[in-house]
Amino acid sequence: MKRTYTKIAPERVKENRTFYKNRVRTAFICWCAYEGYLDGVLTPQEVKKAKRGQLPKDLNIHHRMPLSGKDEGVNEFSNLTIIHKDTHEYINRYVFSPQLKPYINEPYGTTFEIDIPEYDFVDVNGIKKERAKKAMMYDKYNGR
Repeated sequence: MKRTYTKIAPERVKENRTFYKNRVRTAFICWCAYEGYLDGVLTPQEVKKAKRGQLPKDLNIHHRMPLSGKDEGVNEFSNLTIIHKDTHEYINRYVFSPQLKPYINEPYGTTFEIDIPEYDFVDVNGIKKERAKKAMMYDKYNGR
């Protein structure tokens, strides 16, 4: 999906990131767990931890619109999704980075269109797929 990206100053990105880490991250995880978005994706023990704001180490929260590209509403739940860490790395490296690189020397406030992958609050299929892939690799490595 095409969205307007507005390059914002690093100080503001830092403020948004700090607010996310201190206030939003845990609340979003808890909300997803209590709303049932993690049921059937995580084990019952992992869901229990998520209700306390903890995600398994193989999962990350992804900002659909990057912190550096939106000022207002960047930390709203509608801009967040829980995805597998490998998916998160792929998006940042191969989707966002190539689109943002041409604008690296542009002034703050510059706007342009970028493609943003769409996800639900929890990338159920992506998480299950990555976990199954890791389990197969583990079994193969351990001779199972």
